[in-house]
Amino acid sequence: MSYSWGIAGRPKHNQSVSGDIGFVSEDRHGGLIVVVVDGLGGGEEAAKAARAAEHVIMQHLDWSLQELIQHAHVALHSTRGAVIGLLRLDPAGAKASYVGVGNIGVQVYSKQPIKPISKNGILGFRLPTLLELHYVYEPGDIFMLYSDGISARFAQEQTLDLAQTPQEISDAVLARYGKTIDDATVVTVKT
Repeated sequence: MSYSWGIAGRPKHNQSVSGDIGFVSEDRHGGLIVVVVDGLGGGEEAAKAARAAEHVIMQHLDWSLQELIQHAHVALHSTRGAVIGLLRLDPAGAKASYVGVGNIGVQVYSKQPIKPISKNGILGFRLPTLLELHYVYEPGDIFMLYSDGISARFAQEQTLDLAQTPQEISDAVLARYGKTIDDATVVTVKT
């Protein structure tokens, strides 16, 4: 199973630094870890919190999603905190796993009923009991993780051209549904 992905993001209006980070990394087993981190507030302090979470994840890609969240939570104690969504796509058995803390949105386009949800909480302050959800996906399924700077309206409006590349989809969602009053990030992965 192969993957393609695209990432689009920008800081809120009149800011030069985004407190959001979105990234995709391959693990040593040929799977992907897909991440959106939204540092609380905006500007450099929010970016510092998001980078601290990114650093933990990039250093330990083969850890379980729950271990990554728990260690990122500890790493963010001295920051203003963040919310996070972690998705792992495993080509062995076409399995998807998701753990989220806070208001990171997830939209999946699939024939399967895949509806990942995040639990309320803030990395660095209040970690909830983590809920790891597991699914099986099919070739061609599309997974999107996005910060709250993206209006979730796009999921209901059915206006996206899903035949486009993941980068084109991410760019279109950011352009049409990105809020100027917040940092905005969207990551799209096509299986």
